[in-house]
Amino acid sequence: MPDELRIGDADLMNLTGGDQARARSLRKALQKLADDRAPDDPLREMAREVLSGRTGLREAARVPSYAEALGDRMVQGFRGYERLSLDERVNQEAAARAYLAEQAAEIDEERAGQKTS
Repeated sequence: MPDELRIGDADLMNLTGGDQARARSLRKALQKLADDRAPDDPLREMAREVLSGRTGLREAARVPSYAEALGDRMVQGFRGYERLSLDERVNQEAAARAYLAEQAAEIDEERAGQKTS
C-alpha cells in the first residue's frame, strides 16, 4: 500500500464523535490489521480498502465477508472480556484511557510543531 492514497485521522472523526484521539486510535488499529493479518484474511482486505479511501468503514462493515469476520472477532473479544476478573477489567480500562491520552498528547505535539515551523 505504500503508493496508494491514505486516509488520515480527520477522515475517521465522523465515526468517533469528533474525537481526534479516538480517530487516530481507530486509524492505527486499521493499519495494524492491514499490516499484520494473513494475506487471505478478510479483515486485512477490509482495512486496506478503508485506509486507501476506496470505501468507508461503515460501508465496509456492510460487506458480508467483512461483516462476518468482524462479528467473529467481536465475539472473541467479548468472550475474552467476560473471562477477565474485575481487577483485570479495571486495568484494561485504565490502559485504554492512558492510550487515548497518549494519542491526544501526540496530536498536541504535532500541532505545536506545525506552529513553530
